[in-house]
Amino acid sequence: MKTRAPSILTRILWLHLVALAAAAILIPLAGNLLLNASAATLQHRTLRTHARSVAAALDLTPDGRWTLDLSPDLKTLYEKGYGGFALAVIDDRGAVLFDGPESQSELLQGVQRRDTPYYFEHKRGGDVFYGASFPQKLGDRTAWVTIAQDLDHPDIIVDDITAGFLGRMLLLTVPVLLVLFTIDLLIVRRALTPVVNTSRAAQNIQPGRMDQRLPTDDLPREIRPLADAMNDALKRLELGHARQKEFTADAAHELRTPLTILRMQVDAPPDSPLSQQLRPSIDLMTRIVGQLLEIAEVDAIAPAGDVRADLRSVATDVAVALTPLALSQNKRLALTGVEAPVWVAADAPFLFRAIRNLVENAIRHTPAGTEVDIHVRAEGTVLVTDHGPGVAEADQPFIFRRFWRSERSGDSGAGLGLAIVQGIATTYSGVATYESTLTGARFRLSFRAIEMID
Repeated sequence: MKTRAPSILTRILWLHLVALAAAAILIPLAGNLLLNASAATLQHRTLRTHARSVAAALDLTPDGRWTLDLSPDLKTLYEKGYGGFALAVIDDRGAVLFDGPESQSELLQGVQRRDTPYYFEHKRGGDVFYGASFPQKLGDRTAWVTIAQDLDHPDIIVDDITAGFLGRMLLLTVPVLLVLFTIDLLIVRRALTPVVNTSRAAQNIQPGRMDQRLPTDDLPREIRPLADAMNDALKRLELGHARQKEFTADAAHELRTPLTILRMQVDAPPDSPLSQQLRPSIDLMTRIVGQLLEIAEVDAIAPAGDVRADLRSVATDVAVALTPLALSQNKRLALTGVEAPVWVAADAPFLFRAIRNLVENAIRHTPAGTEVDIHVRAEGTVLVTDHGPGVAEADQPFIFRRFWRSERSGDSGAGLGLAIVQGIATTYSGVATYESTLTGARFRLSFRAIEMID
């Protein structure tokens, strides 16, 4: 079972939706990473600034002892742990020059002492400490300034901002992207409107209207070459179809005269077995030539916009014209349905030919002693029903094709009568269909009904 391919609009919108969904995820994540990187940079700068202030207070006495002369403000800051800061200064002999506050002494004294600065993060219970260790060299001696800050301290707002940033960013990004998707939808629909209009125009191109072309004025530049190529192909098809119709008409005209002469020559001498054998074949060939001419004439129809015909009146004319044929074969014609005029959008002469072909077909296949019913409906439909063998279900899709014959056709005809009916119906935007009945076959011919205003 074939699945219907999605439209170009659906594909574009799905791609945009996937892109926007990816953006809704990636933008907050990228923003969160950027904010965390900025917060880390700010934290590093803060720690370095404090470490430099402490390092500036370090000194060596002449006897090789380290001294730390912090200002009263800095000393109080680190001893009390204001702002969540903790400080430890340790010399190269492991002596602690400063340690505060007392609650963090164990944490800071356990930090590794390296030759280069490095940053670290420690978690203890529910607290997170972010710190750095900076070596301070004086001569050939080194002391380490280790400073850390409690990120959960109330005075630290940067960590609070970064912690809630991702959720807030999502709440902001999703509505914005939904608005963008809506705008995108409107833009894409507007951009594809010429493509949709061209597609509809392509669907309306029928075999009988090959003069139509796809509109290209408003098409996007990328699609216009495809439409131009389609128009060129339609032009070539129209030319080939026109040549085929000309050949059919010319061949039929050329055959008509020799057939007439041949018939006269066969009828001239007295009846003979040979004449009796030739007459049915000549009659068949004459009928085929007539149908070929009729096909050519149907192909050349160019209906005007205001054509109309009375379906009831035309059906009556067909019944009158073919009643003698039916009676000669011990068959009957019945005209039923509405008796009031039924106006449809079609030319009366071609409408007559279509109904006549259906009724002739029904007379040919209904058994002797049975009836062919011509039923006219007010909505612009005529039904022709017979009591013949009907059409096999496997053959039904092909019965309106030119030169196609089923077992129902017997030895007469060339498979053109129903093709003429189909051609006339298509020309006037009508529909010709077949349906089986319990007692035979029924052909339905429908046209657009017109309401006549007095």
